[in-house]
Amino acid sequence: MSKQRDIHHMPTLAALMTPFPYHIELDATIEEAQALMSEHGVHHLPVTRDGDLETIISQSDIERATSPGHRLEEQQLYVRDLCARRPYFADMHDPLDKILLAMADTGIGSVLVMREGELAGIITITDVLRFCSKYLNEVTQPVDDSVA
Repeated sequence: MSKQRDIHHMPTLAALMTPFPYHIELDATIEEAQALMSEHGVHHLPVTRDGDLETIISQSDIERATSPGHRLEEQQLYVRDLCARRPYFADMHDPLDKILLAMADTGIGSVLVMREGELAGIITITDVLRFCSKYLNEVTQPVDDSVA
């Protein structure tokens, strides 16, 4: 039995976002951000200020700033010191192709997904790759490489 998928319908961000992501306050320490990421197995955290969404921080941001020889390595770092200055926001009903192109063109690794002005989820490059792999698996037939 072959798998059927509507290949004429463009998925929206709602189809692959991680809903209700963990988040961290702007004034938290980098150690707190690392601990939260490690505890939940994530590499990106939305950043809030007094409960309102501000931006995002990634494990890569932290690794760059805490690497040996970095000018910030010897001082106490806070999330506010390292978070993205211009995060990418999108609506959960936006078509996936639009966001994939934006991610590729700008080199961003994550998108904050909004619903009616509120954070609804997050999409990362890893989420996109997993979704595309699953999608391709569903719409293609396996190749028979056996020699008859």
